[in-house]
Amino acid sequence: MFLAGCARPDGFAPALDPAAQESLPETETGRRDSRLGKGPDSIVISAWQPDTAPRAAVLAVHGYGDYGSSTFGLAAQDWAERGIVTYAYDQRGFGRNPSNADWPGHAALTDDLAAVADWVRRAHPSLPLVLIGHSMGGGVVTAAIGEGGVEADRAVLLAPALWGGEELNPFLRAMAHTANALAPEKRWTGDGVVSIQASDNIEMLRALGKDPLYVRAPSSREFVGLIRLMDRAVEAASAVETPVLVVFGAKDEVIPEGSVQNAFAEFKGPKRFERVETGWHMLLRDLEGAVVRDLVADYVLEGAPEG
Repeated sequence: MFLAGCARPDGFAPALDPAAQESLPETETGRRDSRLGKGPDSIVISAWQPDTAPRAAVLAVHGYGDYGSSTFGLAAQDWAERGIVTYAYDQRGFGRNPSNADWPGHAALTDDLAAVADWVRRAHPSLPLVLIGHSMGGGVVTAAIGEGGVEADRAVLLAPALWGGEELNPFLRAMAHTANALAPEKRWTGDGVVSIQASDNIEMLRALGKDPLYVRAPSSREFVGLIRLMDRAVEAASAVETPVLVVFGAKDEVIPEGSVQNAFAEFKGPKRFERVETGWHMLLRDLEGAVVRDLVADYVLEGAPEG
């Protein structure tokens, strides 16, 4: 208990100010990067604009360890060809941000989403705004919408981290809190203990393994933070009235489908569950990822103005 009291509290981080914006050098055709905010708590956001007038705006939120252009780069290029403008930001504590590998707290993650969503709304006031969250990002989107922090026209949850509350094994929960109390900054690789395959795209997985921006081993504090985030998301599910598409891979070895189905049942607005038989956890980047990318684009453009 003494050591837990010495650990840095989860959930404290300065507010993001998207009004402070700096353009970064273009790194690849069709993608523009900017830095929102100032100093160590700034975040990087990537944008892909279609060649014609956009029909819808997407704000995409990546999962644990990853970053915006890594998770959504391929999909955003496909979506641009369909007339969708996509924004994908590196969540605080990840990717190209100064805070990489420094867990910001679950509250900062939802607060940042609200700030960036407002920024995108101001940039495209006449377009429908669709939030897309993958894995942990799906938990962030669910919590933010359900708690009223973000308004969107639609949401897409890809293999969402909706595995909290009573769905999470109490023994696993207790182990995480004990580890956080004794060694909050210790990082756990799972080597020799956990064997999980996230995708059938082995080349992509190997590239991620060599990516210096990718955060591979969560700390004890991050485990507890993820649990708190998932608890918030599951609790907020019953207040979600935004139309939602949930996409889940039949071969997902990361998130239990049952917990996602139970959270999905709580959603109060129009909802749709798509189980992709060829899908793994990294749905957009699996070998059959084009199936999911097309499925999401079709949903985003439902009811959108013609280009």
